[in-house]
Amino acid sequence: MPSPLEDWYLRIPICTRVYLTSIVAVTLAVQLDWFTPHQLLYTPTYTFSRGEYWRLLTTFLYLGRFSLDMFLNMYFIIQYCRDLEEGSYLTRPADFAYHMVLLGVTLLVVGPIVGAYFLSHMFVTALTYIWSRYHAHIFINFMGLITVPAAYFPWAMVAFLLVVEGAWPVNECVAMGVGHCLWFLADEWPKRPESGGKTLISAPAVLCRWLGQDLPRNETDDDDDAAVVEEPLPAYAEPNHQRNEDVNVAQDNIDDDDDNRTLLRRRAPALNTQDHN
Repeated sequence: MPSPLEDWYLRIPICTRVYLTSIVAVTLAVQLDWFTPHQLLYTPTYTFSRGEYWRLLTTFLYLGRFSLDMFLNMYFIIQYCRDLEEGSYLTRPADFAYHMVLLGVTLLVVGPIVGAYFLSHMFVTALTYIWSRYHAHIFINFMGLITVPAAYFPWAMVAFLLVVEGAWPVNECVAMGVGHCLWFLADEWPKRPESGGKTLISAPAVLCRWLGQDLPRNETDDDDDAAVVEEPLPAYAEPNHQRNEDVNVAQDNIDDDDDNRTLLRRRAPALNTQDHN
């Protein structure tokens, strides 16, 4: 029988569990001096010029050495990332995985611009913001001091950091902007009339099939349109006007035949008289 801790761990959804486990493993490796933080940070020079492509991943997995700040961020991952995966994305595992990849790629682009070498804090902040938009109606007790709607929870965190650090937390504000863009394209845009009900960042069909998610309506409609093949109509299914023309021609032929038969009947006695003479 599994222990309570093991049972709790196995109940965490797969994506959140893998991410959380990877963070603990990387942090433990740094704590044991197997790696240095310098080997894990992300810069385009080290990553692409030197071929150290593992930095594209490790920059999201290092939250610092074991400390209160590190455990606080891990709590956010367990609470909000898990809630997203089990709630808003419950029937869309492919979309969840795909949106997390898009979020990471976007942060890899904007991170060096704002001077962020470790993107794990920005990733967690963006996840928290996305969660707050999906659960805007929930109220959260912030630091045991005030209760705010979830929609304003990320801004309360920014204000707290502003007071504590005495400077604008630029990285957190940028991460919230990236999270807002992802949430808008994934959830808000398809609800607007001008979108036609289509989402711009739906998961690829291959990923949907792999994770057992129903194909998006866009893909299904395309498949249905592609399956429709126009074939020539059979003779009995021709348009009515064509059949009417054929009937008229046939009727004319019948009328001509009747006229010919009448003429022959009238001429037949004369022919018989000539033969007799």
